[in-house]
Amino acid sequence: MPHSSLHPFIPRPRSHRAKKAAVVLLSACLAAFWGLSEPPDRILQWLVLHQASLQLGLLFKRVCSLAEELCHVHSRYQGSYWKTVQACLGCPIRFVTLLLLSCFFCIFLPNINGLPFTWLLPLLGLSEALSILLNLQVPAPAEVSTVCEQNNFNVAHGLAWSFYVGYLKLILPGLPARIHSFNQFHNNILRSAGSHRLYILFPLDCGVPDNLNTVDPNIRFLNELPRQITDRAGIKGRVYTNSIYELLENGRPVATCVLEYATPLKTLFAMSQDSRAGFSRENRLEQAKLFCQTLENILADDPECQNNCRLIVYQEESSFSLSQEILRHLQQEEKEEVTVGNMGTSVVPGSSTLPEEHELLISEMDPPLPLRTDNF
Repeated sequence: MPHSSLHPFIPRPRSHRAKKAAVVLLSACLAAFWGLSEPPDRILQWLVLHQASLQLGLLFKRVCSLAEELCHVHSRYQGSYWKTVQACLGCPIRFVTLLLLSCFFCIFLPNINGLPFTWLLPLLGLSEALSILLNLQVPAPAEVSTVCEQNNFNVAHGLAWSFYVGYLKLILPGLPARIHSFNQFHNNILRSAGSHRLYILFPLDCGVPDNLNTVDPNIRFLNELPRQITDRAGIKGRVYTNSIYELLENGRPVATCVLEYATPLKTLFAMSQDSRAGFSRENRLEQAKLFCQTLENILADDPECQNNCRLIVYQEESSFSLSQEILRHLQQEEKEEVTVGNMGTSVVPGSSTLPEEHELLISEMDPPLPLRTDNF
């Protein structure tokens, strides 16, 4: 499936289709050479010389990069020239091996083009210099995105981990106890299966208003859960609070849940509005999707947090109703709970299920007996 289960617009991590396409290209090229009836030794000679030329050209490009990095050796590489060289040239053993092989093939193999090695080096240097000056080898946006995703360089990656470590990991483990405490003093308002979790809203346009009622009048603030107070990062008694909202349908309350926006989306929106961040609307949308994807993957490895929250990802359209979208998720949760409950009761035939409100049943015929039996 090319997209996440959260929303069709949330992409899955990239796979290895580019390498598969390269295998197809390789097969097609070999078939083309076979159709041209070229001798295999001549094809191999061309291929080796071409690869050797590419490696020598790459050497010139990396040397130009090294000239820039040497100016930052103290601020970026802790004063180590060895680290600076490694950052530009890569693994020294691999690089030196490829360089020696390239020089050997260019010097000792018969040159099909008829150019001596003394001509080949300046020609490669000229080619790389023009490529750098004219930006002829700038990677495509998809390539940049792939590198950032594979190496976790995205803004979204840091925001997702910050949201998880600095907030969700702190409040979600204790959320069921806070909901239970609230229910004891408020007539069991959060009694349904879908109300026992925190629902986090993810608008893909990153529009996060401070008042949910302005977005949809059918979402009405009801109360707050008991506060969680924790010493955090030098702040004594830091307070974490969560809001309870009532969902209306045709003017009547139909559901209650703990609800809030994903606050890092405000950061993405603010960055797209500030020219200093260099963050376009397209960047914001891409990072919002990756933020959802990364957070989903993080929560998948933490069952305790995952079971206590649900992510509601949506994109507003002309006929979109946020309250109805939340209701749909709540109803889906309750259906899943009922399905799991039915499966659990069908495992042991004939077993009875306890009511949701556990009661102590005492016969009216006999008085309660004492726990101690040493009087008899």
